[in-house]
Amino acid sequence: MKPDITQTWTQFQEVLKRIGKANSLLNPPCAPQSPRAFEDRFSIQLPEPLKTLLAINNGQVVTGDGSKNGIFKSVSGWDVYERHIFLGIEGIAIAYQVFTSDSLLLAEFGSHEIPFAVAGSPSRYREAFCVHAVTGAVSLIWTEISDPFNPPEWQVQRFRRSDSLAEFIEKQIEFYN
Repeated sequence: MKPDITQTWTQFQEVLKRIGKANSLLNPPCAPQSPRAFEDRFSIQLPEPLKTLLAINNGQVVTGDGSKNGIFKSVSGWDVYERHIFLGIEGIAIAYQVFTSDSLLLAEFGSHEIPFAVAGSPSRYREAFCVHAVTGAVSLIWTEISDPFNPPEWQVQRFRRSDSLAEFIEKQIEFYN
């Protein structure tokens, strides 16, 4: 049985409450028309689970250095630990525009990957958790090209993390427990 996004998000909020400050970083719901405005602007449908999350919490508040207070955790590369900021609909729009404006990222991954959490800021990020607009799968995508001696194609990568956003949230709960 597939996990339910509302139920897993509620469980994740309970985990964040144990940490204290982290739960207070969640924003109130986004305006109901905001996801539709995104879809009209970019001519792409947001996956229903992402719309559900945004209807509960429109991302998180970012204070100071966002990389230290992102609510999503990742481990990638050579045991590189990152904290990803959960983006609200406005941040998702900025991150998606940055993603699809980059010819290398667009060629490698296409236009169906929607960044919903980033390590960095919505306009400049090293990696992003993306949900695929068609399949709903969540992947960690490295977006930064930092080594001038290696071909750019070698530096951007996609690492599938889960089959759905709800499963991704379940894995985040495991990281905290």
